[in-house]
Amino acid sequence: MFKVAIVSVAAAVVGVHSAGFFVGSEKKQSFISRVTLEEHCDLEANAFAVENLSTGDVRPFKHGEAFIRANSSDWLKVVLSTDFNHVYFDGEKIRADKQLKIVQNCSSETTLDSIFDSFNDTFSTK
Repeated sequence: MFKVAIVSVAAAVVGVHSAGFFVGSEKKQSFISRVTLEEHCDLEANAFAVENLSTGDVRPFKHGEAFIRANSSDWLKVVLSTDFNHVYFDGEKIRADKQLKIVQNCSSETTLDSIFDSFNDTFSTK
């Protein structure tokens, strides 16, 4: 009878852990995200940076790429470089991953074709 009780308790512990009750106790794994920028703007790619919205860390794009520390729960956003701190720019926001490609369109004209092109660029598996 004692063995059955021990096996039952062990099964309950495994079940509770599998159900995700201890998710908060797991340590978040941070990584360096490699962000590639494809911009359709009148500015050079070096005028942009990527910001981790959770930490406030900002890293500039150099040759169309930026590297920034993030967790999988963080959001990254395209911003203007800190050289342009008096200019407001509302860039693309995307969930952090180890390797990302962000397409930034600065055109004020939004058409149905540009929306579908943006979806295709964002969700393509190139």
